[in-house]
Amino acid sequence: MSWFFDDVIDRLDKLLAGQGELLRLVGQLSTMEAKMAISLAAITAEVTNNTNVTASVVTLVQNLAAQIAAIPPSSDPTTQAALDALTATLTNNDTAIATAVTANTPAAPATANAQGPVKS
Repeated sequence: MSWFFDDVIDRLDKLLAGQGELLRLVGQLSTMEAKMAISLAAITAEVTNNTNVTASVVTLVQNLAAQIAAIPPSSDPTTQAALDALTATLTNNDTAIATAVTANTPAAPATANAQGPVKS
């Protein structure tokens, strides 16, 4: 009969060891999840900052181009050509920034209706 209890005790010890391993793994998962949440918050903050900076750059370029375009025409052809070139460069920069932002912005995912995906 002693062998029976020894076998039960041995099995209980193995279950406890397995439970300890599971608890250790759950602890690791919790730590990883917390790190991911911190990383997600940092990435979200950086995206917000980047969006604000991008909008500021676009506004700056647009305003500079408008200010240069508002300068009265110069009687000196060289000066006028330089002003026209600056306006064109700023306008091209504005277009390049807008194009880059559009090209690197993923399209919104399509949503399915309540009956399932739309079939074409």
